[in-house]
Amino acid sequence: MFSKIISTTLIFWLLISGSGCEESTSPYPPLVADVAVYTDVGSWDVSVMACISALDSSGFTVDTIGIDGILSDRLNEYRALLFPGGNPRDITSGMGPVGRSRIRSFVASGGGFIGLGGGSALADSSSGIWPGIGLFDGQADWPIDVIAVPPEYAITDIALVNPAHPIAADGLTHYQTLYHGGPQFLFPDTAAISTIYNYMATGTPAAVAFEYRAGRVFLAGFQPEIEENDDRDGVNFGEELIDRDSEWGMIEKAVRYCLWEI
Repeated sequence: MFSKIISTTLIFWLLISGSGCEESTSPYPPLVADVAVYTDVGSWDVSVMACISALDSSGFTVDTIGIDGILSDRLNEYRALLFPGGNPRDITSGMGPVGRSRIRSFVASGGGFIGLGGGSALADSSSGIWPGIGLFDGQADWPIDVIAVPPEYAITDIALVNPAHPIAADGLTHYQTLYHGGPQFLFPDTAAISTIYNYMATGTPAAVAFEYRAGRVFLAGFQPEIEENDDRDGVNFGEELIDRDSEWGMIEKAVRYCLWEI
């Protein structure tokens, strides 16, 4: 009887203490942060810093990732991946076909993808002259010369066209925002893509959102992370420009959308 009591007590102790349980049985690595911001070949350092500031301000946990991290399967340590402004040709060429495939698989399995400015052009399925990741069933056409010819930049106007979309909730119907060489998004009416904002200069989509298999994607051809009249973004880029509103609320909702929280 005494040995039976000892055995029962030992089993109970093992259960409540967790001893004997293998913590490594999960196929997923531990979560490092909500969002990983790309910073490596082709990224724009000013945009990287401003993106981190905007995400941190909204309470998201943030980390950075480069090409080595993407190629070594670190993507599953994050819930979403954000590509800031930069040169999309250099970025996609740098990560190569393996990196592009891993990002596509990450989103397909439930991850979020946020692209801002030049970083949004990476999602293109077929640019015609350089390889895109293949998330966006259309063409990311850049730059928009009628707004600004790179390396020039300018304040441009965008107008809300889909007030029912969760990313547009409580936002303004019109924003002034920074344009710095990003794309407009061209796609057939039959595509399952929501246009949220249009460029007023062209009447073409400036910000779109859609699902890609089990994941979600938000693409903005402008730079909502840059606060031209406020130093809270940690940079002084564009401080000579006049922009009376902030698009950080849009970034927060876009990330929450891509994390399936709204």
